[in-house]
Amino acid sequence: MIKKIIYFFSLVIFISIIFFSFQIISGKYDKQNEFILKIKEVIPKKLENRLRNLVYDLRRYLIEDELQKMQAAKISQGLNGELISTKKIFTEFSKTEFKMKEFFLPFERLDLSYGWKSIINAKRAHYLDTVGDKTIVVSGKGDFIFFETKKFFSEKLDQKTISSNLSDFIQNEKFEFVGLRDLLIDEDNLYLSVILQDTDKKYTLAIINAQLNYKKLIFQFFFKTELLLKNYSIGSGGRIVNYGKDKLLFTIGHLDLKDEIQSKENLAGKIISIDKSDQSYKILSLGHRNQQGLFYFKNIKNEEFVINSEHGPKGGDEININNLKKQKLYNFGWPISSYGTNYDGTNPFKLNHKDYGYEEPLIYFTPSIGISEISVRNIKDSNFIFTSSLRAHSIYIIETDEEFLKVINKDRLNLGNRIRDIKYVPSLEGFIVILENIPSIGFIQSNS
Repeated sequence: MIKKIIYFFSLVIFISIIFFSFQIISGKYDKQNEFILKIKEVIPKKLENRLRNLVYDLRRYLIEDELQKMQAAKISQGLNGELISTKKIFTEFSKTEFKMKEFFLPFERLDLSYGWKSIINAKRAHYLDTVGDKTIVVSGKGDFIFFETKKFFSEKLDQKTISSNLSDFIQNEKFEFVGLRDLLIDEDNLYLSVILQDTDKKYTLAIINAQLNYKKLIFQFFFKTELLLKNYSIGSGGRIVNYGKDKLLFTIGHLDLKDEIQSKENLAGKIISIDKSDQSYKILSLGHRNQQGLFYFKNIKNEEFVINSEHGPKGGDEININNLKKQKLYNFGWPISSYGTNYDGTNPFKLNHKDYGYEEPLIYFTPSIGISEISVRNIKDSNFIFTSSLRAHSIYIIETDEEFLKVINKDRLNLGNRIRDIKYVPSLEGFIVILENIPSIGFIQSNS
């Protein structure tokens, strides 16, 4: 009898190990699974790196056939933007029902087997914006497509290309194009934030713009950061949004710098406002790490807020609030204060921000969710921050009071896909998202 019990439990343990191993190797598991995260915490760093490489190799072997079929289908459908799937998904806690439709994008997929810091993937991050009745998407290589936004209610998007002088312009300016960090359409102007490399092999971050034209875009420089870096950095920031009628907001990440982040004489680690007419700028906040989400919000009282989301180191992803009525220079503490740790296991950071003279985040995420773009809505007496994530494959729904002083509720909508960009479209009463696995573009709408 005892042998049977031991055999039974041994079998259960063995099956559980096989199940979790397959889930991890196939990539079809919740990246925020607490059991798996706790196991990873006790694995030595060197062993973890070896296991990660092994998992990537096994995953590529197991799903190669599936990937090839999906990529072949993407290529064969061309610019149709055909529907891949329609499904119902539910939030984790409130069980709110959403309908999600996913369509092909004719661009290259992100490949994490190169490593998440790989410069190759700088040209595989794609972005979207909407203007009037149209949606425009740009690939990381600078290829543009557009379609009628209402096509999300059909079976295909009927995408059309927009030509541009982007490659020739950058080459004529004596730069090499490295990749994109955001797209903004402002009435009849289209802005891109770009990473470039000059003839001395130094990297820089800039904004270029063109008059919106569906036949051809002719680019010119709008704003140069004048930051020249020896090494490529994934911590670039680069988000752009409108700031009233006459200005833009622009995030500039840490760029692998340290002492410069707290200096007002250097643009690294800052959110700045840029005047559209003369490109003069003003620092709104400093002490940022890698701001991958940015939103300018004005409530019914005409109070203005700048909401940003930024990657922590290992853990400590943050959502931060600038309340503009306070008319002060906000400092969010990087690289002194953080709720994360270094990837090598060291922790030189002050957990508390306020005690050291810095702003506390509205909310932080440990372990990291790979926080990305955000969208903000006011519903009744609450504000809702819809926070996309890369690592967690989810949209986190953060409910706050009207002045973003406290978090009232938090929910999560797991899409099972890395989310690079998100925009709410009032006319459709839903969200458009850029998904990286294929890549694809999704439309998400609440059924409640």
